[in-house]
Amino acid sequence: MARWKASSVRIAANGLAAFCFAFIFIAFVTPYWLNSDRRYYGAVFLRMGLWETCFRSFHDPSDLALRKYYAGCRWILTDEYQKLRGFIEQPFFIAVQVFFTIGFTALLVSCILILAVHLCISSERQKIFVMTIAGLTMVAAICCSLAIIVFGVHGDGRDWMPDPDHNYLSWSFALGVVGSFFTYIASILFFIEASRAKKREEEAMNHRAAYGMEQTHTKV
Repeated sequence: MARWKASSVRIAANGLAAFCFAFIFIAFVTPYWLNSDRRYYGAVFLRMGLWETCFRSFHDPSDLALRKYYAGCRWILTDEYQKLRGFIEQPFFIAVQVFFTIGFTALLVSCILILAVHLCISSERQKIFVMTIAGLTMVAAICCSLAIIVFGVHGDGRDWMPDPDHNYLSWSFALGVVGSFFTYIASILFFIEASRAKKREEEAMNHRAAYGMEQTHTKV
């Protein structure tokens, strides 16, 4: 099966996509988007990510009778947090979860397609796949960026988690920022590679057409 020789642009794009996926994946699964200052011993909020929240003797702000306290780390969608869900799942945070999930999924599909291009896609179809990868990585970059911006604006606000003066955006959030930024670069490189692939295909078609005309004239 004939394949194009990978260009330096494509090699760089593939490597950058893998790098970005690693960063976005870690940001997606780790609970360190928002963290409480360790030096503040009275904190009832410890840390949180997109899907996990950690408290220390925290009670629902709407539970004036203080009937239940929450301690330890839990999956945000667990039944135990049912009464807290309205407090944790603020509209802006749901938007962050949705956008970052879409971005993560698009980047995951992109990486699968990159492997497919290397392993089992013929050279005649690679241009379409590279263009698809370029589009998916751009979607991933935009969605992850929107999630990062929204969380950066509202995540450590005074109207959400307790003790806002002692909370800060932590390293999982930073990985999301870095991963989102470099996903834009990876997408641009894939668009460049797709453009070059299209040009190579057109040159090959013109060469075959010219060769066919030459053969026709020779026979005449």
